Amino acid sequence: MTGLRSRHTASEQEHRAAGDGKQKAFSPFGVFRPGSANICLCHLLVLTILLSPIALAFAILYAEPGGRWLQAHYHYLRTTIALLVIGLGTGGLMILLGASISSILMLAGLGLCATTVLLSYARSLLGFCSALRGSPLRNHRSYFI
Repeated sequence: MTGLRSRHTASEQEHRAAGDGKQKAFSPFGVFRPGSANICLCHLLVLTILLSPIALAFAILYAEPGGRWLQAHYHYLRTTIALLVIGLGTGGLMILLGASISSILMLAGLGLCATTVLLSYARSLLGFCSALRGSPLRNHRSYFI
């Protein structure tokens, strides 16, 4: 026959299809490869706020390899970190300017910083739960939840 039938049986083909791209055992180095474990690690790093530059480096490094699902999660991580930088930078500037101008400006800057941190926590928790479930995000391009 000229290629109409495969040399492998149906059970061998199903076994190969099930094993493609999946890890058979837990690897501690799996968090350093693009995938669900790395996305969860990045969201945990963003939750610490101080280690978010490491999460940004992972999100930039692993942005291209993988499918659309991974690219959407890494884009979501980058927008979460951008939100954190923009909000904390603006809030910090308002606090510094408010020290010499008005205490209301200082309180507004403090409120902006608190809102930014709460929004980034909510985004990170949502992304973490989505990565654990293996489900795609609703809108990974939005700056809101």
